[in-house]
Amino acid sequence: MKIHAITIDTATPQKLAAWWSLALGPAIGNDYGQIVQLAPSPDLPLIQFQKIGDVPTQRNRVHLDLRTPDLDHQIQQLLRIGATLVKQHELPQIRYATLLDPDGNTFDLVAE
Repeated sequence: MKIHAITIDTATPQKLAAWWSLALGPAIGNDYGQIVQLAPSPDLPLIQFQKIGDVPTQRNRVHLDLRTPDLDHQIQQLLRIGATLVKQHELPQIRYATLLDPDGNTFDLVAE
């Protein structure tokens, strides 16, 4: 088997896809109404946003871990476009931050 896509459930796929497009760089690739996909990118797997009627309100069990060469700068950029900082983590072997996208989905940003 191979991974087809990472799918994020949401009540507003166009809105959330637009935010992630701004955050990650790829434009919107396809908008099928119920499913919106970011354009293919050599640096990312296919990421898509699927409309569902009953969006869970508990913490997501699967989340994205994104890597950046400048953790502090990237956190500030994401905060400017609407992310929420949950916590910064400083461990001896790794620095990372946990954030929320505008829908409240958790993701981590890891320093390279």
